[in-house]
Amino acid sequence: MEKLPLGALSGVRVLEISALAGAVCGRVLADLGAEVTKIEPEGGEPARRDAPLIPTALGEESATWLAYNFGKKSLTLDLDAETGLSGFAVLAAKADIIVSDFQRLDIAMMDRLEAIARTANPAVIWTEILPFGRGHDYEAMPATDTTLQALGGHLFLNGEVDRPPVRVGLPVGLVQAGAEAANASLMAHYHALRTGEGQRVDVSVQEVVIWTLLNTTMAWQILSLNEMRGGAIRRERANRFFTRLVWPCRDGYVVFGPVGGGGGSARTKSYEALLAWMADEGVTDPILTRHDWNGEGQFSIPQADYDAVTEVIRAFIETKTLNELITRAVRDRILMAPINSIRDIHQNPQLRARGLFSTLNDPERGLEFELPAAWVRMSETPLAELTPAPLAGADTPAVPTDFKLMEIS
Repeated sequence: MEKLPLGALSGVRVLEISALAGAVCGRVLADLGAEVTKIEPEGGEPARRDAPLIPTALGEESATWLAYNFGKKSLTLDLDAETGLSGFAVLAAKADIIVSDFQRLDIAMMDRLEAIARTANPAVIWTEILPFGRGHDYEAMPATDTTLQALGGHLFLNGEVDRPPVRVGLPVGLVQAGAEAANASLMAHYHALRTGEGQRVDVSVQEVVIWTLLNTTMAWQILSLNEMRGGAIRRERANRFFTRLVWPCRDGYVVFGPVGGGGGSARTKSYEALLAWMADEGVTDPILTRHDWNGEGQFSIPQADYDAVTEVIRAFIETKTLNELITRAVRDRILMAPINSIRDIHQNPQLRARGLFSTLNDPERGLEFELPAAWVRMSETPLAELTPAPLAGADTPAVPTDFKLMEIS
């Protein structure tokens, strides 16, 4: 029988005391081949019952929890009892990384467990995800993903400018924090392998939300203006004029910035390709070439002219299907992208051809479905095979129970 290749983190042992953010971190590490063991209270951690719930053969379970806990183990420990703390000390002595988050542990408990782990294993990496990080007046301030999206700047950019901001449906802040925590944990682990020195990894959700703002963070440095939120028609990249970015077509919508907004030579070439396509079909309205729409003079073009060129382009795009638009965009390097539903992504032929999806079979829950699991490809150390999320405490019998609590210095 051919021996399967090992994952990049084969042999790395991770303990996870988490809700969502820590679970995302653990999922990344498990995908890379680490042995990730969740520490849960009797009956399982509360996040197992978070909405949205889906029916399984074991009863209703959290779809979000299942999505971020495949490929892990689970053991139950009462961390409020001395026997549970002594069990944690034994586990920490053999661990490489311990992941925790503020939804499961408060700061006092984090400090207590980190001290136990550090005594048992000076080289261990203790990774904690907090709303605002350590070392300031907001260290222990409570927060939710919504407040952290707001304080990180994400809500400021979503919704119409004349209305209250709109929250993105998914927990962007917590998921981003989990991914950043995985990166930081691996950097600290690499340092520990070289030096034997363990570290505390301090992840602030508010700070990592900034990474979701993309080019908005550069608008002030480039234009001396702050970008404002907007919908289909907005002031892109903090411009003083409004342009359309979301365009209806025959069977959906595309994102496209043909005029204004900067973008350099790539945007100029994209617009020229659009003009060539329109000309092929007899659309040559003079407004299309009245100005250098993407040049240095774009700020002096009247808003009425932007509105006029938008109407001509809109009338053209509305006659095309999504497939026609995107096929031509790929061929001619037009900077256009479809607005996809979940179904669209699942059926996307390019993602299918690239093998993004993997099938997970979970007979105990009576589930079988596809997941977008192949987020990286490594020829010598491939991602781990998908295995079902653990039942609460399924691996507890493997943990010794006759140990004594280690002394804490």
